[in-house]
Amino acid sequence: MTVFVDTSVIMYAAGSDHPLREPCAAVMRAVEARRIEAVTSVEVIQEIVHWFLAIRRPDIADALARSTLDTFAPVLPITHALMRRVPDLARRYPGLAARDVIHVATCIHEGIPEIISTDRGFDAVTEVRRITPEEFAAAR
Repeated sequence: MTVFVDTSVIMYAAGSDHPLREPCAAVMRAVEARRIEAVTSVEVIQEIVHWFLAIRRPDIADALARSTLDTFAPVLPITHALMRRVPDLARRYPGLAARDVIHVATCIHEGIPEIISTDRGFDAVTEVRRITPEEFAAAR
């Protein structure tokens, strides 16, 4: 079964010391070793680049975007058909950030039932089940 890996997992795995770093790194090691079938999307790449450019770290934006693109090649596209799902999802889940609504739309559009994320906002979504990095690490 395929899982979607959210931006938060990639960012914590690559980040500095934090309680979520190791569980997120365990997810990324499993993805890199192909022990799990995992995907991500161009929206995740955009989030990574956006964040690191906003804090004036283009070097990290470049490195992390490249490694994420390599790890998940090919990343899922954001298409017109996928975006057609977004308005209804935004209405139904007004507590989600716009980017998270796009991740949910991607999962639904691609038939992906689970997302690995640190973001509790996904818990409100009925169409996609959130797996925390800690749950993932404990199950492996």
